[in-house]
Amino acid sequence: MAARIEAEGHREMAALADVVRLFFGSAKEEEAALLALSHPDRLTVSSRVDPAVKPAEARAASRCGRSDKRVTVTTQLEGENPPGVTETIPLHEIRRVLKRQLYLILSQATGRTFPWGALTGVRPTQIALQLIGRSSPEQAVSDLFDYWLLDWSKAELAVETALAEEKLLDRIGEGEALLYVGLPFCPGRCLYCSFITQDAQRQQESLGRYVDTVIQEARGLFDSGFYHKIAAVYYGGGTPTSLPAPLFQRYLKEVLAVTPLGDKAELTMEAGRPDTIDREKLELIRASGFNRLCINPQTMKDGTLRRIGRRHTAEETAVAFRLARSMGFSDINMDLIAGLPGEGADDLLDSLARVMALGPESITLHTLAIKRGSYLDRLFDDRDALLPDPALMDAVERSHDLLRKEGYRPYYLYKQKNCRSGLENTGFTRTGGSLYNVAMMSDRVPVVGLGSGSTSKAVHELTARRIHNPKDLLVYMDRVDEQISKKRSLFLSEPQK
Repeated sequence: MAARIEAEGHREMAALADVVRLFFGSAKEEEAALLALSHPDRLTVSSRVDPAVKPAEARAASRCGRSDKRVTVTTQLEGENPPGVTETIPLHEIRRVLKRQLYLILSQATGRTFPWGALTGVRPTQIALQLIGRSSPEQAVSDLFDYWLLDWSKAELAVETALAEEKLLDRIGEGEALLYVGLPFCPGRCLYCSFITQDAQRQQESLGRYVDTVIQEARGLFDSGFYHKIAAVYYGGGTPTSLPAPLFQRYLKEVLAVTPLGDKAELTMEAGRPDTIDREKLELIRASGFNRLCINPQTMKDGTLRRIGRRHTAEETAVAFRLARSMGFSDINMDLIAGLPGEGADDLLDSLARVMALGPESITLHTLAIKRGSYLDRLFDDRDALLPDPALMDAVERSHDLLRKEGYRPYYLYKQKNCRSGLENTGFTRTGGSLYNVAMMSDRVPVVGLGSGSTSKAVHELTARRIHNPKDLLVYMDRVDEQISKKRSLFLSEPQK
């Protein structure tokens, strides 16, 4: 048996699939329908748009965020009485409404609800901000709860975080952009990671050529009339600090030397693996002008660290943090992950208490996502683990309460597909948070991506255009000239303001 969702008058299958996967773990497209083979009973839903809408028409309206055309959207469970749910809406809202209606029908049919309700997208704060603009923060919370079917606590979180994100985005000046510099090397691959990363210890012969290629890519773009100023830089990965110190120094110095930094640019270094941090590398980071550092334990439980493939202990995390603090780093973020294999609520809360005791300026609480291509995905045969887990949901809420009691407030938020219990990732801060984290999630700020697997984004008239560097390491290095040409076209063809 299976659940079957039939599309009539539209082909917004990707939008419907987001909801189907939320409830059933997978969605298989078959002509104008989606199948969820894991459902134990026969369940058929029709998703209808009248008048019919062509894919290009719906896509154009969704991208620009406005339309004079109105359509009627109806979603109905076969044999249902009364006959489903119907709304007449502007065309540009079609994807959101299709998802909301399907969520409502499947929730009624299965008895399942998720904390973020019908908001299955990456940026729920985007909708929260739109609602705030139409009325007030208080009314926005009510609308998220009543119409979009969020838990009340998530509705409040979305509105509070949306307002904090706006304050940070107001710091971005006209003509400013972001820079991401990616390194696909780590000391080893974590169980939950889906990135195409290489073991730095086993790829010594590739490290130098890769760094040379990133420098070449930076020069090729920034020396060619690039007119944006860079408001925030993020060196991520992988783990940039897994490079040997001399190569790490060159990687920082020569990319930043050609980067058109703004006067008060935020520079962040992801030193995510505590076992890659030492005094020499911290001195290089400080000397290069970085004012923000990420030290990410993910958990403070040694047994879990071993289980997920991390080659450090909780104590080594604390030692790395204290060393960085003693050397003058005054803006440090630490990441934790809720729902790691073998961990319960007490483990998460204990890890959070130990991290808070160190006193970082920011703490980001992620929820475990079962990512395709990760080792964890290969081991995760039970897709029911993605369904709402009251114990995990309660642990995340209690974690938020503890953070607030210690003076941390949410400043950015995003969601991922296949997150346990349909939960979220939230950054908390005592001091204002990361400009880069917030701005890169919006479609209001251009982003330059350097390195394999990175994405560059230009923004013009509310529309974002993207190009992607090859994920494969050798393909990226062999084709860097082609990527430079694409980036020049992407950014240098924009109208200067």
